[in-house]
This record gives sequence, structure tokens and C-alpha cells, in this order.
Amino acid sequence: MRELSHDTQDTPTLFDAPPPEAVSQARDFVKWCCSFGASFRNSPDITNLRYWAKQNKVKIKDRDEAEILQAARAAFLKRIEQQVRSALAKAEPVN
Repeated sequence: MRELSHDTQDTPTLFDAPPPEAVSQARDFVKWCCSFGASFRNSPDITNLRYWAKQNKVKIKDRDEAEILQAARAAFLKRIEQQVRSALAKAEPVN
């Protein structure tokens, strides 16, 4: 039988602290970056972050921008990888 105790590190529990505000802001920012249709993506850069924050009335401190951008870039790459895998799976012929 497989040992499952090491697989639960990424699984949140009731006792885990909520993610930092920068992570939740980054997640929302990435949703916005990917919300313009199937063939268009805004890049998660400082200009788009500031525009998104202004449009959504999100207060971001200058010292938090780097942390938000780092988390947003990781989430953006993950989303793009998922979309590529999905597209490849759909394009793959079934034998």
C-alpha cells in the first residue's frame, strides 16, 4: 500500500493560515489577464498590474508589487500550461 502522509503537504487544512493577500491579489490579476478571449492574453507585468489595480480599485503598496508579480507569473504559467495540455489532449486522435 502506498504511503499517503507525504502527499498531503499541498492539501490545505482547517488549521492552515489563509494565503497572503498578495497571493489572492495575484490570482485575481491572472484571472483578469486571461479573461479577454481564447486567443488573447495580457502579460502579468507591472503596467498591467497597475492598470488592473486601478480599474478594480485595489490598493497595492509599492513594496508588495514585486511579490504580487512573482506569484502572478507563476500562476499565469500554470494556467497557460493547463490550457496547452488541454488543447493537446483535444487535438490528439483517438485510436
